[in-house]
Amino acid sequence: MHTRVDKLPVVLTSFAYREEYFPELDGMLATVRQHHPDWKIVTGRGPVSGYNTPTLEVESPAGKFRWSLPVSLDLDETDHDWFRITHMMGWWITQVWHHLASLFSSPYRRIIWLDADGRLNGPLDFEVEPESETIAIPWWTDPTVSENEHHLCTGFGMYQGTKSGIVQNILDQWTGASLHAITLPPRKSAYLPGRETDQCLLTSIVKTVSGTHSNFVSLKLPYNKYCGAVDTKTCTPNPDSLVDQWMMNQRMLSPKNRSRNWPPPEDQRRRQPQTQQIQVNDKNTP
Repeated sequence: MHTRVDKLPVVLTSFAYREEYFPELDGMLATVRQHHPDWKIVTGRGPVSGYNTPTLEVESPAGKFRWSLPVSLDLDETDHDWFRITHMMGWWITQVWHHLASLFSSPYRRIIWLDADGRLNGPLDFEVEPESETIAIPWWTDPTVSENEHHLCTGFGMYQGTKSGIVQNILDQWTGASLHAITLPPRKSAYLPGRETDQCLLTSIVKTVSGTHSNFVSLKLPYNKYCGAVDTKTCTPNPDSLVDQWMMNQRMLSPKNRSRNWPPPEDQRRRQPQTQQIQVNDKNTP
């Protein structure tokens, strides 16, 4: 029997790496607590000083911890920094899966990741079979490419399964591939679509597993509803989105843009009865 995810126990997780993301994380969590007050929340903030490898302060219902990435990010204030940091996501979700996903009493672990710049406009409403090996995530297709590029989008996603099950295996593979990608030499265009991005690495693994395991469910959520990328030119959210993505990458992707006044203030991002264009008075706004 399928059940709406807002009726199920969930561990929601995210992290903020670099201080610019701290208020983003706080704003996101406020919308989660508003619409899902019973969910367990695990967050990370970093970097914590005094460690040889990137370390985050972990807050969870089980207590506070510190988790250290097993490789160095080697940040050098170039566009490649963004590429490296995004690859921490697979490792982080896998850490939560192994150490904190059993915060509720069930043989099935269920984790939802939401980017720190994401905002919920209501309770999440997609349906899943609660006792299944499932990844539910938005997928995006580029209509401008002759052979349409089709990949999942990691800004929001649910990972559900048992200890040592198929989803755990996918997460472990994703972690290994992501940690390896962090150590690769910089690319000329660090975050253009390519096999080494965090999204494309996970897409490849999910496609392979889907073709070999009939009892694994890859639930493709509608992109515009669950990955509502805000129009950064008009500052207008997608009126049909349940999850707004406020495109913090427009500020953080390149070091030269980190002083931009973006995203807009939190009170301007909360939905009104009818979505209206948001005014941001800053000449550097993307």
